Amino acid sequence: MIMGHTQTVEELERIIENYITFFIVFDILFFVMIFISVLLLIRFFKSKKSLKDSNEYLIYTIHGQEEERARIARELHDTIAQDLRYCRNLLEKSDAASNIAEATGILEKSLSQVRLISYNLSPADITKKDLKANLVNLCASMSQTCSVKFRLSMPDDTDTSFLDENDILNLYRIVQESFTNIIKHSKAEEAVILIRNASENEEKGLYIFISDDGVGFDSETELYGGFSNNSRLGGSKHFGLIGMEKRCQLIGADFSVSSASGEGTQIRIFKREK
Repeated sequence: MIMGHTQTVEELERIIENYITFFIVFDILFFVMIFISVLLLIRFFKSKKSLKDSNEYLIYTIHGQEEERARIARELHDTIAQDLRYCRNLLEKSDAASNIAEATGILEKSLSQVRLISYNLSPADITKKDLKANLVNLCASMSQTCSVKFRLSMPDDTDTSFLDENDILNLYRIVQESFTNIIKHSKAEEAVILIRNASENEEKGLYIFISDDGVGFDSETELYGGFSNNSRLGGSKHFGLIGMEKRCQLIGADFSVSSASGEGTQIRIFKREK
């Protein structure tokens, strides 16, 4: 009798152990499924955000291309074409010989403008591995073509060795876009670009600061107004800033803008060491 009771207790213990094992395995599988589901959801939302960013950058790129085409068309029509027509009229006159000096001056001016347009589209002297040389040339070129004076400050021992060719090209384009914005909108007399490595308490990398003494704007309310609503893209005077931010995202750099009405604009770019 006692033996039968003992067997019954052992069977019950085995049943309980089996149930415990089952529930432990079930709990483990359940939490694994929950974990995998969370990972999949995170990946899904990241892919949606990436797609949204890609679409926004595509819109920016298309808008930028159309704006650049319109700008080049205006420059060709309003300056070069007009000057060449005037030059032709001078040389078609009966006393054309006396107009040769004036016509030559006009042709030299037109040639200089064509070179500038070509340089802005694809600088011939841009180097793939020397950011400083590229920016020195950019500052010199921009200063010669407008009333704004561009100054570059970059210590000789600044380390840019961790930048690849894609980083250098995009950083160059970002600075170039910032200069274009300054010329178009800031009414500044001077703009300064400071490039340096990290100080003692800063994260290692390359820091780029671009500031001007222009009219500024209310960055808290104006900066993203044109990008949140596609119908206003063409009218946003700060669209170039959005494009600069998108370029920074492409190379994993941080981008920020600080400005206030009447106090100029300051742009900060930070590219971490790889």
